[in-house]
Amino acid sequence: MYALIGKLVTKAGQRDRLVAILSEAAREMEATSDCESYRVHVSLDEANTVFVYEVWRNEEAHAASLSLAEVRAYINQAKPILERMERIAALEPRT
Repeated sequence: MYALIGKLVTKAGQRDRLVAILSEAAREMEATSDCESYRVHVSLDEANTVFVYEVWRNEEAHAASLSLAEVRAYINQAKPILERMERIAALEPRT
């Protein structure tokens, strides 16, 4: 398996909008056989920050998901409200 933790910082006041977009994406991703988990978290310390924890069958499955039309649509919705994104960690789950 392959897991990622991502940090997304929105423009002021846009965190809830991003959570809504990512929650829709989560439902679609978890319905696929390649995505084990897609969880959206809001930061308790930073008002405009969202963390995403994803677990995929493997790194290739994650990479392939980024080219899906549905995923591209979610990315395009989120881009205008984002200040920045960063990958916090790529992980290899053991349990």
